[in-house]
Amino acid sequence: MNVLYLNTHDIGRYLQTYGYPVHTPNLLRLSREGMAFTQMYCASPTCSPSRGAMLTGQYPHNNGLIGLSHRGFRINGKHHLANYMKQHGYETVLSGVQHEIKLHEEETLGYERCLNPMEYYRNDLPQCELYTWQDEMAAENAVNYLKNRGKDERPFFLAVGFGCTHREYPRVPDEYETDYVQVPKALPNLPDVRKDMAGMQIAVDTVDRLCGKILDALKETGEYENTLIFFTTDHGLPFPMMKCNLYDDGTGVSFILRYPGMPRVHCISDALLSQIDVFPTLCDILNMEKPNWLSGSSFLPVITGEEEEIREAVYAEINYHVAYEPVRSVRTKKNKYIVRWENGYDKVPPTHIDDSLSKEVFHENGYFEKKLVKEELYDLMLDPQERDNLIGGEDYQSVKDEMRQLLETWQKKTGDPLLTGQKICLPEGAICCTTDSYSTKTQVILPECRKYLEGLRGVLQNNIK
Repeated sequence: MNVLYLNTHDIGRYLQTYGYPVHTPNLLRLSREGMAFTQMYCASPTCSPSRGAMLTGQYPHNNGLIGLSHRGFRINGKHHLANYMKQHGYETVLSGVQHEIKLHEEETLGYERCLNPMEYYRNDLPQCELYTWQDEMAAENAVNYLKNRGKDERPFFLAVGFGCTHREYPRVPDEYETDYVQVPKALPNLPDVRKDMAGMQIAVDTVDRLCGKILDALKETGEYENTLIFFTTDHGLPFPMMKCNLYDDGTGVSFILRYPGMPRVHCISDALLSQIDVFPTLCDILNMEKPNWLSGSSFLPVITGEEEEIREAVYAEINYHVAYEPVRSVRTKKNKYIVRWENGYDKVPPTHIDDSLSKEVFHENGYFEKKLVKEELYDLMLDPQERDNLIGGEDYQSVKDEMRQLLETWQKKTGDPLLTGQKICLPEGAICCTTDSYSTKTQVILPECRKYLEGLRGVLQNNIK
């Protein structure tokens, strides 16, 4: 069986498949021909750590990718799915976005071919136009690859990644009726937020259209009935209280799977799953031996209908995004427990929220003065938006103890350095900024750099005088 891996940035479950007000007919059709999973969660709600976890089957603190690849954080590429597929005789091909390693180092992940020409990496366009332009090229190159490959060639593992759903979003045309855009429940229904969501809708429409082109090419070449296809994203929407948060709005992701001979189709599964489970599941479907480094469990029994659940809980972590923020969580079907490690801040760090109109709305209304607490506990059946922290509730002490124990057991099993009181240090060559930095585009503002810059400012001022 061939394997087609379709992915995009930052959409959570914002698809027509999951009932959201966006037009995504191609992905809806794919889910009807296969299965959509309603309770799939990422292992880390930030771009590179999430992708790295799914594609190695290991948590970020195990595979090394604890921060963003373009900021110098590195993954154990030998454990990457592309490398494993290559070892099993697949031609491994990349078109478009990957966010697991620095650009032009894709070969270390196991990709034999990268379809992106040098022109793909141009930077003379505004970002809101560049991402869409790159996505059009990625889809076109993937289609050409599918149409021009020989019938007797090796099976392929083709990864196609899209970027236009990452900020900055495509420009919203003047005729777009933003007044009638529905915003997520976690956000205030205000003009700037509606305009923000309109940009997201346009981007999601684009990704669906381009996925449709690739799926049509598979059908035209006769490979559709010999290809396993899965579509997913890295984490939740890039809005306050979503991306880079361990609430469900940050960790909940779309996941659609379809393959020839699938025992159940045109249905959904509500099984509690983690993207950590994707690698071992692919191994089972493709009859490949599972490598010994995998931390997840195959959910093939859920696909076949033999089991309704394969796990008691899912786990997630944050280490670095733009700044250091050590947080861990455990989620069962009913409860969520979040714990923050000591980090020298007690308010919401603005640096982890993508620059946007919505961020400014929250800023103006005092969101970044909101006090953070060390522990949070939620009853997800009665409070799915995770707003009523029950950590001090007398009726929930036994639940708190149970969730704490689940998390501690997982940390011991996976060798989480936070459990022993260690700080997760910034790796050599990686960069981050401090949590009081406002913009996510800030490159490096560490204490030692701040002292240097202050000295440099003094020298410049004297020279000007």
